[in-house]
Amino acid sequence: MKKSQILALTFAGIIIISVFVYFIFFKNNQNNTIENNQIIQTQTKTFEDKKIEEKEIPFNINITYPEITNQENFNKLAKEIIDSEILEFKKNSIGNDNIIREVDPENYAQYPREYELIISYDKGQIDENIASVVFEIYKFEGGAHGASYQIPLNYNLKENKKILLADVFLGQENYAQKISDFCIQELTKQITESQQSTDGTWIKDGAGPIAENFGTFLINEKNITFYFPQYQVAPGAFGGFKVVMPK
Repeated sequence: MKKSQILALTFAGIIIISVFVYFIFFKNNQNNTIENNQIIQTQTKTFEDKKIEEKEIPFNINITYPEITNQENFNKLAKEIIDSEILEFKKNSIGNDNIIREVDPENYAQYPREYELIISYDKGQIDENIASVVFEIYKFEGGAHGASYQIPLNYNLKENKKILLADVFLGQENYAQKISDFCIQELTKQITESQQSTDGTWIKDGAGPIAENFGTFLINEKNITFYFPQYQVAPGAFGGFKVVMPK
């Protein structure tokens, strides 16, 4: 075989090998990219916001609540909270509206009422084991002013059950006293810094060492946030309070 023929065959072989290697590498890389994109899409779709809006007189309803893919039990509990709040809000609002209409029909016709329900949520730890959210609720059903409060939903996704405060501090003795001591100190500091004054009885009663006082909480990896609504630890004009306690 001539030298030129040997060189030609060698060159052709190099080209074939190069094309084969490129194809394998490109194909694998493409597959990895597709798989990674699928993982990202799955992760972004895991936790979604659901919306409910109603602006039909006399109601103004604006609600955002969470839904987790393939977590029917958690989703059911979240929707039950929302449905219950809407039902109670409409019942109370319509009742108050009918009273005002009967007592002062002329004023009612001139100044029709609007009743408001706004629900959002704070998001805490969300992973394969735990889903922790606290619903922030504001409602105006008539009267002098509205009301604000919170409803927690802390859920064990593995065991399909709600997480109670005792579960968070499992095996720790006197955990309510420890939480109380920390919260009383922080609440006193917050009220002092806001240049408001109270006799201290509110805080001692509302943040005393009773587990029920700390039933509204948000779980994070490094801390727990306790919520104190209006009137629990201070007069209503002070508003609500939050205390972040390191784990």
